[in-house]
Amino acid sequence: MESSQFKGSIEEIRIEGHTSSKWSVNTPENQAYFLNMELSQARTRSVLQHVLMAGNLSDKNWLRLHLTANGLASSQLIYDVDGKEDSVASQRVEFRIRTNADQRINEILTVVKP
Repeated sequence: MESSQFKGSIEEIRIEGHTSSKWSVNTPENQAYFLNMELSQARTRSVLQHVLMAGNLSDKNWLRLHLTANGLASSQLIYDVDGKEDSVASQRVEFRIRTNADQRINEILTVVKP
């Protein structure tokens, strides 16, 4: 169910695609990073397309203005308790919502301060 209750507080809904640092065995590090960047961007585009093509969205124009897709390659890996990369967990898509909470807090403080 959609709700417009929080639309005024949202600056950005970010789809973030991530990969592990792995690629094929003989791939140079820089090339593996760029290939993973391409893969992470493809992941976010796929999710973005799925979201925007959903038939039950009432305000796609608002969503297009606030929804972004960002591929981050292997820049934010997930590690296990032994400090080793968890390559399966590193391959993921996350959603982040950026709000204007700082602006709202400052507005409240200007009213509260004498």
